[in-house]
Amino acid sequence: MNIRDKIIRETKSRLTAPGSDETRGLFANLLLAGKNLSLYPKGHSICVNSIEQFHARLDAFIRRWGDVKIEVERERVIFGGDIVHTGSLEEGTLPFTLFRDGIRWLEFTSGVGLDEVRELLSILNRYAVLSAEPEGDIVTALWEAQFAHVQYEAANFFSGLDGDRPDGTIESGARHSAAEDEVHGKTPYQNEPAIDPACLTLTPQELADLEEMIHCEETADASSRLNMLLDSLLQYQDEDDFGVILDVLSDEFTDSLVRHDFEASLIILDGLQYVLDSGRIRAPWAGRLTESFYHKISDAAHLKPLEDVWSNMHMSRAAVLGSVFQRLQPRAVSTLARLLLIHKPEQLEQMLEDAVISLVRQDANCLDPIVNDTDERAAARLAPVLYKLGGEVSKKYLMKLARHASPSVRLAAVKSMARGHEIEAADIFRFIDDPDEAVRRAVLKHMGRSRDEVVEDVLLHYLQNSHFNSSQDEHVLSCFRALGQCGSERSVPFLRKTLLSRKWMADLKKSAYRRGALIALAGLKTPEARKVIEDASRSMHPGLRRMAREAGRIFSPENKGGQ
Repeated sequence: MNIRDKIIRETKSRLTAPGSDETRGLFANLLLAGKNLSLYPKGHSICVNSIEQFHARLDAFIRRWGDVKIEVERERVIFGGDIVHTGSLEEGTLPFTLFRDGIRWLEFTSGVGLDEVRELLSILNRYAVLSAEPEGDIVTALWEAQFAHVQYEAANFFSGLDGDRPDGTIESGARHSAAEDEVHGKTPYQNEPAIDPACLTLTPQELADLEEMIHCEETADASSRLNMLLDSLLQYQDEDDFGVILDVLSDEFTDSLVRHDFEASLIILDGLQYVLDSGRIRAPWAGRLTESFYHKISDAAHLKPLEDVWSNMHMSRAAVLGSVFQRLQPRAVSTLARLLLIHKPEQLEQMLEDAVISLVRQDANCLDPIVNDTDERAAARLAPVLYKLGGEVSKKYLMKLARHASPSVRLAAVKSMARGHEIEAADIFRFIDDPDEAVRRAVLKHMGRSRDEVVEDVLLHYLQNSHFNSSQDEHVLSCFRALGQCGSERSVPFLRKTLLSRKWMADLKKSAYRRGALIALAGLKTPEARKVIEDASRSMHPGLRRMAREAGRIFSPENKGGQ
């Protein structure tokens, strides 16, 4: 490429330069990828993901704007033509490592591949910490790597020896000429003095501090790694950078569950909340991205490790895990409800139920996927939890479960509704005609548990206005039995008419109503009811007299207490 073409290219580049936010975002991706390599073992998913994210962003940047150069000076870092850092370099960071080892600049050129980026970062990480007995150095490693699309320039600390270049530099790959530097308005690096080796001599105190730093880095636990990531949220206050770090934290959260490290899970959840509450991030997108983070980690995929966690759960860990549950979003209820199917001691089940109730109170809509789920076991197990929830939400969703396709779910819902007094008997009585016999029995058992005029009226209306066939005789008898348990003298006129009316005489033996009326009268145990039975015992029809005498034994002195 001749000088004219280069000038045209550079002029176009200046006229269509990327925004500083875009450049800083790419630089932050690079720093994060380098930091993750130092924190996690080789091949860890977080390292793999962060390197791939940086490469994808780098490739897109180069395709749009051209080659990307990182220039490292003592007091500043220039990346892609923008100053992305000023002041002293922070120890342990990628720019510090480059400057310390004399790398003046690195350049990513068009066509740079993922393997090259991965290998470059691996080299920089390998030599990030000074060793007492170093095996090679960054410059040598870069030279041996023979990158096709990564260029660099390194300072020669001891220029003039053994035939080294007098300008104190060793270069690899394509290099910019002085004419190109003039186009950029930059002073060629060849005019800068070589770094004085004396500047790199450490004092005893500096050496001790360095050894302590190395020790801390090598023995860093999960909490320090997580705190570093949380601190990064405050350092890189760009939307893309913020999102990248949150992606790393979401992976960390799931990994902490896999490790059963619930303290680490809490550090992530509480730390992120602290970052927001600190007020140091005022960007409008911060709340949206954070909400998206909590939404993401509360889905079934990120909470899948909880199945193994709960199966092996011990009481000593319950309090910490319970705190984690409480900080999730309501959508986590779908996962937590299924954990209830794993039988655990009562204290653990109570803790889990409390977490479900807390999340449901935040957003009751989280129950819809479970109520409509084909997994009848999860839906049935949810019913007693809804009873404990109480209130209108409890009633709404128990009524939905009582209409579930599964008989076992409907039965669990009716039993749960019948446990308390918040749901009116008339609402429960709606399910008296359920196709499943067990559900019908549960409804009638609730109706007959105490004397109640409201329930009595409901049953009277039902018996007076319903039509049954012979296959429903047992159901009819159960209804009369419940009437005898909940009713009062107000039911006696209906029962007298049912028992003694002439129109019933022709079908006396087959009449479930007549037998039911005697059962109800016997259950009422009132003087009025006894008189009706006595009248029936004097009937001219032998069958009615026999049934009445059997019912009348309930009122005999030896059965004064009743049944």
